[in-house]
Amino acid sequence: MLSIGSQVTVTIADLAFGGDGVARTQEGVVFVPYTAVGDEALIEITETRKNFARGKLLQVITPGPGRAAPRCPHFGVCGGCQYQHLDYATEFAAKRKQLQDILRRIGRFQELPPPEPSCAAAEPYGYRNKIRLEARPAQAENGRKYADYGYLQNDNKSFLKVTHCPLGRPELGKLLHQAIDSQWNQHNAHRKDQQAPAALTLRIDSRGETEFYFGFAPGRISWLNERLNDIEYKVPAEAFWQINPPVAGQLVKTMDLWTRELPLTSLIDAYGGVGTFSCALTNPSIIERLLIESFRQATEAAQYNLQQCGYGCQIVAETTERALPRRLPKFPAKTTLVVLDPPRTGCQDKVLQALRAARPAYVAYVSCNPSTLARDLRTLCEGDVYRLTRLAIFDMFPRTAHFETATLLTAQSSPTGEPNG
Repeated sequence: MLSIGSQVTVTIADLAFGGDGVARTQEGVVFVPYTAVGDEALIEITETRKNFARGKLLQVITPGPGRAAPRCPHFGVCGGCQYQHLDYATEFAAKRKQLQDILRRIGRFQELPPPEPSCAAAEPYGYRNKIRLEARPAQAENGRKYADYGYLQNDNKSFLKVTHCPLGRPELGKLLHQAIDSQWNQHNAHRKDQQAPAALTLRIDSRGETEFYFGFAPGRISWLNERLNDIEYKVPAEAFWQINPPVAGQLVKTMDLWTRELPLTSLIDAYGGVGTFSCALTNPSIIERLLIESFRQATEAAQYNLQQCGYGCQIVAETTERALPRRLPKFPAKTTLVVLDPPRTGCQDKVLQALRAARPAYVAYVSCNPSTLARDLRTLCEGDVYRLTRLAIFDMFPRTAHFETATLLTAQSSPTGEPNG
């Protein structure tokens, strides 16, 4: 029996979603962070459950193929990265397999289209255009107060002060020191009413212009200038924007290629943000566009971005779960595409049931969480209402456990039972 504190030698057979190595012993499965497939490793059991155990790496006895030297001195302590101990090709292959495994296990798909494209990142480091650092109570130095900034450690509780993050664009490292030396930082360290210092956000746009702010973005920061492929976007500092524009460009290009030749008249862009997909999808047969977004600043930017692209679009400033069930039945099912790009928690059940009831011909679902994606696709495809016809993976977040996916679903029948298409 595996018991807490016991030391055992294991061989790592797989990498689970989240980054932990998987060892299969006679006593059961053990998850071990910072290991690689093929490692023979000495580990210590730190937690036991009914169906599995967790361990920590004590020593790599024989390294498996694909190991690499971490670039960050905080790797293994900081909770941000999970894969710096692997070469990038090994990391991306593991993520591709994890996506397929999760769709089969949670989504219960027996057959899957191949992940095409499988888009790796050109740069596994120095790619992030935005970094958010947590703050800890001010420290006194030479009679002046300062706040410390950093990340949570891998226990998700302890604070780790950092002065540089290798995942960020190089310009952000310089900006961090500028922010710390600024007058605004002293104001942040001396917040009234004994409030804790606010988090620090560092941002660089596609033109190389940088901004930093503490807490929420102040009014002095205007819309940022962003670009994906040949389209320019205005993006409020607080609005969602992908942190890896080169890979995001491949994502929107793929979505455009998938949908360009479909027999469409209508596009509904749900969780639409600043209009990224509404602007990027160029199918010439689309004559009606509807964008749903609840964040007011994002809807204002979406209105501007769509006008610049020459598209007329109705913008609904509501949550998708409220607006879509009311709006969707008014669109022609056989010629409507719905784009879903929800937060990590996935789609609300009201959204999924509205899609199953109205059955628009096509649903494109973009997700940064394969577990909630698999759950939602299972609901949409249950009873052969939809079929998963396209699947792609985009490594938007190298060195971390996360990645982006895109899927295309095709309705198998209309609400009246007639075949779609």
